[in-house]
Order: sequence, then structure tokens, then C-alpha cells
Amino acid sequence: MYIAHVLVEHSSHALDRSFTYLSKKPVKAGVRVSIFFNHQRIVGYILNVEYTSKTKEELEIEYGFRLAYINELIDEEPILNEELLSLAKSLSKATVSPLISCLQVMLPGNLKPKSVKRVAIKTLKAIRVISDEKAKTSKQNECLEILRSKDFFLHDVPYSRALISKLEEQGLIEIYDQEILRTPEVENVDSSEVLLTDSQKKVVEGILATKEESISLIHGVTGSGKTEVYIDLTRHILEQGKNVIMLVPEISLTPMMVKIFKSRFGNQVAILHSRLSAGEKYDEYRRITRKEVRIVVGARSAIFAPLEDIGLIIMDEEHDSSYKQENTPRYATLQVAKMRARTHKCRIVLGSATPLVESYARAKAGFYHLFELPERINKKPLPHVDIVNMEEETKAGNYGYMSQLMKSRLQETIDRGEQAILLLNKRGYASFIKCTDCQEVVKCPHCDVTLTYHKNEDRLKCHYCDFSMSVPRECPSCHSTHLKKIGYGTQRIEEYIQSHIVNAKVMRFDYDTTRNKNSHTKLLKAFRNKEANILVGTQMIAKGLDFENVTFVGVLSADLTLTLPDYRASERTFQLLTQVAGRSGRGEKSGSVVIQTYNPDHYAIALAAKHDYAHFYEKEMAYRKLANYPPYCHLLAIVVQSRSDAVVKRAATEIKYHLVKSLNDAQIIGPSEAGIFKMKDTYRERILVKYKDAKPVYRILESLNDFYNKKQNGKVSMVCDFHPYTLI
Repeated sequence: MYIAHVLVEHSSHALDRSFTYLSKKPVKAGVRVSIFFNHQRIVGYILNVEYTSKTKEELEIEYGFRLAYINELIDEEPILNEELLSLAKSLSKATVSPLISCLQVMLPGNLKPKSVKRVAIKTLKAIRVISDEKAKTSKQNECLEILRSKDFFLHDVPYSRALISKLEEQGLIEIYDQEILRTPEVENVDSSEVLLTDSQKKVVEGILATKEESISLIHGVTGSGKTEVYIDLTRHILEQGKNVIMLVPEISLTPMMVKIFKSRFGNQVAILHSRLSAGEKYDEYRRITRKEVRIVVGARSAIFAPLEDIGLIIMDEEHDSSYKQENTPRYATLQVAKMRARTHKCRIVLGSATPLVESYARAKAGFYHLFELPERINKKPLPHVDIVNMEEETKAGNYGYMSQLMKSRLQETIDRGEQAILLLNKRGYASFIKCTDCQEVVKCPHCDVTLTYHKNEDRLKCHYCDFSMSVPRECPSCHSTHLKKIGYGTQRIEEYIQSHIVNAKVMRFDYDTTRNKNSHTKLLKAFRNKEANILVGTQMIAKGLDFENVTFVGVLSADLTLTLPDYRASERTFQLLTQVAGRSGRGEKSGSVVIQTYNPDHYAIALAAKHDYAHFYEKEMAYRKLANYPPYCHLLAIVVQSRSDAVVKRAATEIKYHLVKSLNDAQIIGPSEAGIFKMKDTYRERILVKYKDAKPVYRILESLNDFYNKKQNGKVSMVCDFHPYTLI
């Protein structure tokens, strides 16, 4: 008899412990099993196993409760190696998250300890010759000779099924199931080697000279050739017999990085990101576990790739907010990278034209190695940037979406046969619908936000909970029919350009147009092939894209990120403007940029126009010091949630009391309503904790977690978000 200690699939704090099950047969720790739990058949994960000579009845008397047997073994071998299991436990403690949620985030859908529809290994019927004997007829021998030349799939054999059956009956061939790997589609690119500049060589040599487990930050302007540095570093690490994880922030950037790495390293590269099909993810993951690849390229989740002997982890565009997981477990990718680097004794390389203020501060202080690439690879100047004050445009009688300068520059670009990129970080057609009689706006019934109008579907949508409804014919409050669409998004700008710019061929690149599989790749390929001359998009187009024929970039509203109630608002604005400006003039032709704003003198906008990161860093650090925000402290956001607004306010006040009582050296701010107080029918209060010593913080969080997340029966919950990227 074997006693198995099993985690159940539900990622609830109340169930964050192992449950005891029995097995008559030997089972291994680290495998998934099917069990009955609370009268439901669910999936469990075996944490550990022990043998016992006692009977089931004896054990039930000893434990004081009834025991059940495991229903079915799902895996023969553990689905995670020792390193990743240890990592999951460390991540659970670091993020104050249920252990099962950390295990689930590490694995592709087909391997998650969770009740999900599973994909099978894909196979095709194939034929191989298993005997040197001759067949009975000349036709059969003719077929046999062809089959001996190579293995054939059954449907490819140029002979009848009856003839094949005769050969099988004679024991000359066998028909078997051949596994077919579902390989993600990758576009071919030029694979020729690129000679590094002296500056790039200096960076590569400098990073390779650093100690193991060290972190290096490459601060290089847009177009400075950071990707070629990554390629050369990877080549050196492979020559040392070690493996590489290459991370990019956006799924839209993954195909581009994959193309480059595949062209240089061939089938040694695996891809991991959320837009792959379940079958593709499963097959790529198995290729990694079978040690068929040495490089993994992907978005955030690729940091958990089961690679062994990792020698280098690269995070391109390290400043990007998508490197932070915004649901449980709320981990930062760099945090996990550091954990893996300690295990593998490997280097970490961060790269960005606009590094996080915290990262650059650590580099300046000597905690990271700092490498600068201050010039573009082709010695071309960075694009000239003009700032347009939209208040002056309005005074001059221009109430349109585009200033006269942007419209003329855009038309000139099209007339020259060149291409342009326009950024508006807001999808949809109109921001909201408003009644002009009572001023009521149509809001989401489940969230404290207005519904965005999407013209293509003629529906109103919530961008937070996916609720949608048809456009009302009358005001839900006063029943007036005077409803007006207010604001604009990428859909309306697409329509506006087509009617105001001569010979415009517009392509839209946002979540709505890229939600389907491979849609990112198809749209970018079409734009590269000049099937469109204007690319309109959200922040997805702001980084990583490299189009030689793009010579103009326009930012329609630089103020959208600037007005967010978040201490990172200025930094985000600077990063977004600098990154998107860097898409212009990357080829032989020079580029230009126009930024539209109502805050032309704000330092984030003015310094982004000058591509001046150094002065922005100084300004931002001064404000951070004044307000005591990172890097001058550590930051924890505690989000208290409940279905009742009264309950959540009471619980948040109680939690604040315990925090103040236990943390003498920390600064506690709040509680206050979260930026969006009601989201998905849940009310949210936020408390900020600024601290320097983590030990007392974790001690009080353990007590609060035990009470609010484990003993409140779902009435109220508490979410801990360490180093939050957003405070909305």
C-alpha cells in the first residue's frame, strides 16, 4: 500500500495543502492523477509518496477520517524536473500564491494539473521494410524496392492498398504510427552572418568576461543592433555546451525573433508563447524535455522552459510591463530568471532603449554591469521629432484627429512611395456613447468602466470582462434617443485616414485584428510586402518592428498614458514615445516623427522627442526620491476583494490596522478604491506598502493570508502584488 500526498487542481488558498490518497500500486511523486474530491472527479498532482504496510482500515483509524484510492494515473513519469518543482515552491512563497497555481503556470495546457481537454500525440500511418526477402510477384518486388529507399507515409505510397496488404501478410513490411510534430509556422529570412561593429563586439566581449550569475544591462538606442549582440552571445554560449532562453515581451515580436534565431541556429530553436495551438505547445515542450533543442524563444512563460544546462537568459525590451504576470501567481519574469540563474549559475542579459528606472539605477550603482550602444548600427541619426500642441490646433479651428503637420507629413510619405506607422493606444471606434440630454454614459454592468463602441461588429464592449451588448436605441436612464459616440480609437482612425489621405492603404494592428492564430505574422508580412502603406495600431506596434521603408511615425495622442493614476505614468509615456519613434528611418532613408499632445512641456514628452534617456532618468529619479517610490523602496500592492462593497471596505480597514501595528519601518498608504473599483462584479480596495526589509512584511502577510484567504469562505480575499507594474 502506498500513501500519496496530493495537491488538488483548484488554485484556492483554502485548498493550498496536500490531501491524502491511497494507491495499491507504486506511484511516483510529480505525476498527475485522477481523483474524487468533494464528489467531483478532478486532477491532482502528487507531491510525495510513502510506502506503508498498514491496511486501509488501520490507516483510517489512525488518521481519523475515511481514505479514498487514486482513480487513475495520468502520467508515467514526472511532468516537472526537480529544478522546476523547487522553483514552483520558491515562487509560491515569494508571491504568496497557492503552490498548484505556480505549477499550472509553468506547464502547457496539455500537461497542466488541471481538468482540461487534452490533445493527443499526432501520428500518421507509415511503412517500413522489415525483411530482406523477396516478394511473390514482380509488381510487389518493384514496390518493395521503392519502399527500401526510405520510409513512406501510407498515403504517399504510389501503389494500391491491396498490394501493400499483400506485402504486410508476407511479413516484408510493417505499418506503424509515426509521430508528427506540430511545428509552429515560421517565415524564412536571410540567414547570412552579420559582421558586428566595434561597439557590438565590445559589448559581447564585456558580457562574456562577467562572472557567472551576473546581470548585464545593454542600454542601446533603437536600431543600435541589440539583436545581433544577442545572436553572437548565444553562439558563444552554445559553443560552451550550454543552452539559452531568449525572451521577448510581446507575442507580436516573437515571430520576428524566432525567424532571426531559426535562420542562424536552425532546428535547435523551440518556440513557446500563448498564441500557439495546444498541440504545437505540447510538441514544442516535449522537444525541449527530450533535449532536441538548445534555444527557447518566447514570451513571458518561456522562462519556465524545462531546459537543462542554461548558460544565458536574455530579456529583450526588459522594461515592458508584459513581463509581469497580472493574475495569480503575480510574478515578475526577472524575479524567476534570477532564481533559475542561481540554480544554473548562468548570466542574465537585459536589453532596452528605455530601461526601467530601477534597472538603470542598479546598473549605475554597480549591481548590474552596464553596456551602452549610443548609436544606430548604420550610423544614421535618430529621427527628427516634432511636437504639436493640440490646444493651438484647436484655437486655429482644426478640430480633427490630426494636426495639419501630421496630415501633410503623412500625405508626403505616401506620395514618395514610403510607409508610415500611426500609434493610438486605444482600440475600438469610439471611447463611449453618451446621452446629450442627461449626460449619462453607457457603462459595463460588471465593471466601473464605459463600454467601447466597435463599429465592425456594431456592438459595445468592455475591455476588462469581455461583456458586450448591442448599441442601445435610447438612453437607459432618461430614454432619450439623442445618443452620441464620443472619442476615437484605432477603428475610427483607420476610417478617417481612408477618407482624408490620397492613395492610403491602411492596415490595423491591434488586439481585435490579431486575436487569431498567426494573424500577427500575416499582417506584418503583408505590411513588409507593401500591401499597405499605413499601419495603424496600439502599443503593440511600438517596439521591435523593423521596416526599412517606414520613414514617418505619428503619435495621435501622447497624453493617454500620461494621465493614468500611476507613479509609472511618466516613465511609460517616455518609453512608449521613444520606442515608437524608433520605428522611423531604420533603413537607408531618414525618418521623421510627429507627436500630438496637450502637454507639450511635460518632461516625459519633451525628452522623448530629444531621445534623451539620461536627462529623463535624472528627472524621474528626483521625483521618485521625493515621493519615496522604487528604486528608493520596495513596493507591495495589497488588493482586497469582495462581492460586497461594504465588506471590502471593512476588511481593507482591518488589514491596514494590522499592517500599521506590525510594520514600524514601512509606509502604509490607503486603503483607497482601486483605479477601477468594480471589476467583473468584484469590488476592490488597494493598500500600498513601501518597505526596505522584506522579512517582517512576509511574516504579517502569512498571518493575513491565513485569515482572509483561508478562513473567510470566499467572502473576502486578499491578493499580494509585489513590485506592481500598474496601480489601476
